[in-house]
Amino acid sequence: MTSKERILAALNGGETDYVPLIIGWNENQKLHERLSWKNERERLRYASEQGWDTSLRVSATVTPAKSVSVRQVISEENGVKTLSQSWETPAVTLEEKLRLTDDWDRSELSGKYLGLCSDFRTTRYISYALKNEADIAALEYIFPEDNPDDTERIKESYAAQRALADEFGYPLFAYLDSGLDWLMWLYPLAEGAYRAVDEPGNVRRILEYINRAKHKRLELLLSLGVDGVNRRGWYECTDIWSPELLRQFTWPTLEREIEMTHAYDKAFIYTIDTGAKGIATDLNAMGIDCFQGLDPVRGDMTVKEIREAFPEKTLWGGFSAAVDFAAETPERAVRAVEEAIAVYGRRRLILGMAASFRYYYPWENYAAAEAAWKRLR
Repeated sequence: MTSKERILAALNGGETDYVPLIIGWNENQKLHERLSWKNERERLRYASEQGWDTSLRVSATVTPAKSVSVRQVISEENGVKTLSQSWETPAVTLEEKLRLTDDWDRSELSGKYLGLCSDFRTTRYISYALKNEADIAALEYIFPEDNPDDTERIKESYAAQRALADEFGYPLFAYLDSGLDWLMWLYPLAEGAYRAVDEPGNVRRILEYINRAKHKRLELLLSLGVDGVNRRGWYECTDIWSPELLRQFTWPTLEREIEMTHAYDKAFIYTIDTGAKGIATDLNAMGIDCFQGLDPVRGDMTVKEIREAFPEKTLWGGFSAAVDFAAETPERAVRAVEEAIAVYGRRRLILGMAASFRYYYPWENYAAAEAAWKRLR
């Protein structure tokens, strides 16, 4: 089987020649002396030469309407570097300020403006953009339902990624970042959670603007011919939200996205890391085809409990990058691989790790895990 055939068969519960293994390499992997690829083609060529399974993705990107003007000022106050940014829209102007720390991914700061989708935001806010109900009207322009520039950009990105996917024999997935994760980017973490409780109507309006725009791009990607949809839900968990808040704000969105994906007969992959135990029954009842990233060490379910909770679903994971590979021994990594295959079974399994392999993790841990996979797959 080609890697694409193997991965898609695993997603759909079919027979595979062996269990696929997909390792998520952290974006800073270029710092690792063993993996020095500089672009997507080099990454795929390296993966192909190593006999690795992998995938590509194209994002459901939303950019502001032409009527939006973003102004940025970087300054220093009492030794602290700050980034002030204003979003001027036909409805209202939003003002925000963040601490510009040295560990911020510089690639996010190299463009014309800092996008609202960034994990670095939530702990670095001095002031956030959406301060009151009137500010929400700006989202109609920052997240426009229709943007011809986005349509052309997505088509071009799809064509380039599809050509690479077909050349190297890997699947191409649509990457969708909708839902409650946005409250973790638009606000400090606690503030976003409080607003969902105290201002549910405003939160619903915020998410409606974002989800509507994202779904329009998803429809385009599905029509273009992606091989499946990978929907992130890193923060849609009970570590942050109550099950009731998730049912209120997330489940209807997920169900709509699953319906859209299955209308094109494609697989729906949901990425969730920890905090899944209290919502496992809800998630299992949905039409999600695959759960990616469930951490059996840092999370609230063991390998055995994860398989029992999702008996008919494909599991993409099996071990914890942050524990099984970070500071532990090769023997621990081997045991993690052995347990995952023994408990999850060889069907409906894409072996991989929760989160990603970082450049500073001991390479011998990965090498031992890969050898165990080849022995047991």
